[in-house]
Amino acid sequence: MSLFKNHLLVGIVYILAALGAIMGEMRGQHALVYACKPLMMLVLSLWFYFKSRRYGDRFTLLIQAGLFFSWLGDMALMLDHIDPYYFLIGLGAFMLAQLCYCIAFAHNVADVGGGQGLLVASLLMAVVLAYGGIFGYEVIPRVDADVQVPAGIYAFVTTLMGAMAALRFGRTYLPSFIMVFAGAVLFIASDSILATARFIRPLDHAPWSVLLLYAAAQYLIARGALRHVLDPEEARRRAALNT
Repeated sequence: MSLFKNHLLVGIVYILAALGAIMGEMRGQHALVYACKPLMMLVLSLWFYFKSRRYGDRFTLLIQAGLFFSWLGDMALMLDHIDPYYFLIGLGAFMLAQLCYCIAFAHNVADVGGGQGLLVASLLMAVVLAYGGIFGYEVIPRVDADVQVPAGIYAFVTTLMGAMAALRFGRTYLPSFIMVFAGAVLFIASDSILATARFIRPLDHAPWSVLLLYAAAQYLIARGALRHVLDPEEARRRAALNT
């Protein structure tokens, strides 16, 4: 399974799968979406697993679980055109994925401890929470009554994920923080566009922008989580705890 440890190869396959899914969504070619969309998270998940399994802990297991639930969400959402009920299934799966990411980020924060970087982390967290609150206030009342509650819960969890990603500032390797936080922001942006296009008004760019931002977000979260796990200082700390 060394192929799944190859950054370049996995990156190429992931990009091709994402582009195939985007083209399928834009052209209404469901067969292309069926072939490419599930492949995205499958490839990313296997890559993350084989790169991180030597350092397996709660953090990596939670990220892995998040990728798995994201894969389930992708499978459900690509069937949305058959039955709108699949949208709710996908919403639930992605909520579980983001909960896993939230707990993983919180575990990172609690594991390191200390007050370093707290000011910057608090400012970033405040921005994320403010955006989530304003967007939710504007959108949730316009959502269909039968999905208002799950949509509201999902919006809260998505915002919480971004806030917890912000709190990692100063508690991890800087490249890891930047990647994960950028990934969380892109995930929120993707969900915002999806919610706007579905419940508020049509957006011509939604068929490609939602998937593009989502694909970039998931890669950055997984890649940033790996940078945290493989950081030399983190590896030394883990080795010291095991001696």
